[in-house]
Amino acid sequence: MEISLSVDLIATCWTTAGACEPLSSDDRSPLPIRQRVEAASEAGFRGFGIRHGDLREVEETLGFSAFRRMLDDHGMVHVELEFLGGWSSDDPEVRSASAVLRADLLRAAEALGARHIKVGGVLAAEGGTLDTDRVATRFARLAEDAAQAGTMVGLEPMPFFEIRTPQIAQEIVEKADHPSGGLFLDVWHVARAGVDYEDIAALSARQIIGVELDDASQYIAGTLWEDTHNARLFPGEGDLNVTSFVSAVKSTGYTGPFGIEMLSSDFRKLPLAEAVQRAYSTTRSVTTSA
Repeated sequence: MEISLSVDLIATCWTTAGACEPLSSDDRSPLPIRQRVEAASEAGFRGFGIRHGDLREVEETLGFSAFRRMLDDHGMVHVELEFLGGWSSDDPEVRSASAVLRADLLRAAEALGARHIKVGGVLAAEGGTLDTDRVATRFARLAEDAAQAGTMVGLEPMPFFEIRTPQIAQEIVEKADHPSGGLFLDVWHVARAGVDYEDIAALSARQIIGVELDDASQYIAGTLWEDTHNARLFPGEGDLNVTSFVSAVKSTGYTGPFGIEMLSSDFRKLPLAEAVQRAYSTTRSVTTSA
């Protein structure tokens, strides 16, 4: 099944972040925000992603109104904000810290007209037994907060979180039953969790908020946590059969944008323009050949 070239692509936060350190205490990009937006625009992207640390810096130095104008001037139709975790935790301190982050992201989403906010669970090693009813109740409240801010929340399952598969996330989304809350699917997390792409094809498009692409070797480099941050490959250049994943997503009827999330030690060494252009070209290739 062919996907039209009209499908919009989002340069997610790490794709334009340059030589940042995702596993450090300060994961902000060292690059000026204008340079990042310009690189994404020149490559052909129609969406821009940004993380909380960089978002706060933009708010303090540029202001959200000026940032929104910058995005508009560079053809950025979609704004993606991330990442909110901790909201599903039973630990009062974790949830308190998450509430502060939540308020920041929702305020920014409303000011910037963000399409969605990416959210996830807690690390499996730090959580207890997953109670999907309890989490669904909290996710419904989060989705309602998002609706009030004019945005959506996409629940991203990850194999090292307690919400580790799309099936678990789907159960939570269905129990929450809120139009502003749905699934967020990343081919890396889907594949590393051992989920068959046929299970993705069985989803309903109305349940899917967003989709991210990348690739990886069949061999895990270090821990899953290290592999996801340091060893991803450009779409189509690894072993995950990204084209089949895209076909499975498209078969659900999903017509929203696709993001490209590049996270790797090698990627962070590339000049920004080259890195972003390669991300765009490889992603465009797999979305048009699916």
